[in-house]
Amino acid sequence: MMNRALSALSAALAFAGAVLASATPAHADPAAPTRSEAAERFDRAIRLVNAGDLSGGLAEFQRAYQLSPSTVVLYDLGLVRAELQRPVEAARDLEQALADAAALKPEEQERARRVLAEQREKIGLIELVAGVKEGSVEVDNLEVGRLPLAGPLQVATGSHVVGVISPGYAPARREVVVAGKQTVQVSLELVAIEGLLAHIAVHCRVPAADVFVDAERVGKTPLVATVSVAPGAHQVEVRRPGYASAGRAITLQGGSRGELELTPTVDSSALASEGGYLAVLASETQAVVSVDGTEAGLLTGPLHLPKGPHRLRVERGGFLPAERDALVPLGRTATVPVVFEPTPETRVSHVANAERRRTWSWVTIGTGAVLATAGSVLALAEHSRISGLQRDLDSVNADFAPGAGGSCDPQTDLHDVLASCNARFSTASSNLSNAETLRTLGAVTAGVGVATLTTGIVLLLTGDDPHKYDERPAELRALAWRVVPRVELGGMSLSAVAAF
Repeated sequence: MMNRALSALSAALAFAGAVLASATPAHADPAAPTRSEAAERFDRAIRLVNAGDLSGGLAEFQRAYQLSPSTVVLYDLGLVRAELQRPVEAARDLEQALADAAALKPEEQERARRVLAEQREKIGLIELVAGVKEGSVEVDNLEVGRLPLAGPLQVATGSHVVGVISPGYAPARREVVVAGKQTVQVSLELVAIEGLLAHIAVHCRVPAADVFVDAERVGKTPLVATVSVAPGAHQVEVRRPGYASAGRAITLQGGSRGELELTPTVDSSALASEGGYLAVLASETQAVVSVDGTEAGLLTGPLHLPKGPHRLRVERGGFLPAERDALVPLGRTATVPVVFEPTPETRVSHVANAERRRTWSWVTIGTGAVLATAGSVLALAEHSRISGLQRDLDSVNADFAPGAGGSCDPQTDLHDVLASCNARFSTASSNLSNAETLRTLGAVTAGVGVATLTTGIVLLLTGDDPHKYDERPAELRALAWRVVPRVELGGMSLSAVAAF
């Protein structure tokens, strides 16, 4: 489900820039810094969602909405929450967005209604009857209301722990399973106690693990709030399939608070039946990965992990750490891409090195071209002379043929003529040898030039792009407007909104 969510939300979600477009210039608008932060928050949320960190992106979306409320942001928040399997919150956001449907495009209104209908199918109701008149009501250890309740509790389909915490009484909890559009009645009777309640804060790095207190499930990790208990001794345990459970005993006085760090360890023997694989595709080599706060070492291949959600942190020297949410399927492999963002120092160093290599590549190409051209010209020029020089040498040799009657016939007794002939032979032979040497030199120079030229081209083609780490804009900007690809659960569209 997580991979499908990341695929569906792989492009930028639109922000409500149109609401801010009519604002006065920043120097005259006291709210401009707030709008500026809202834009920055939303841009950061876009990057996180596109990268696969839905939880981090959701937090930034929420902050952006706090700074600059917008119907379009609510619409996007509802879509992200739907992908995070939070139907109650997603339905609330989409209902509120549709209350101001005029702020949405017709196709967005249609998608909002469709997704809202899907989310409502995943919501059930709990009618709670408690034996006390006052107290807080919890679902999965999170307070959702106060007694008396105005109506039934809305919850996502599945198993939940419903509890009531009231001063002077021991907490009462019950686990119930709720189906979509089903109403379940829960009756809780609280037992009076002496003194104040105690509280246990359970810290666990493994997400989605069940927390038990005295063999009674109280919620799933991460527990945002403490677990309220009666004073005395308690056994706390954290369990999740694929892990060896972690537990500890704790004794608390009334009104006191205890802290427990309980993190189950992976049970290698259980991975065959309770595990799957996670392939992390990192943009840089030599990356180190941590899973749920525990370092797994150098990334060399798929990770064998227990099924279910995990929180990844991938690090590489010179780059900002990347965090991702991942869902490991049972017996199958999930893929998580990680594109590292360099630190400012790495970015500057990369650009300098890439530009330096590109400069030397062109210098090498130019030098090779000059050498290849000069060598070729020299070799061709000397080659064209060699045939004539060879004829000159052959003519001298013919004059030296004994008894042939040539001017340099050695059988003659004309010593002055022979001395001149020897000089002619030496000159002709030297000229031919020099031409052949120059031709060879030209050919070698041309060969060196071609090799140098080839090396320069290879260096240029294999060198890094100086703009490799330049930030790619989330939108294609056109004047004061932005063309925004908007991807939701049902497909993608393009819309133009006013820039900040």
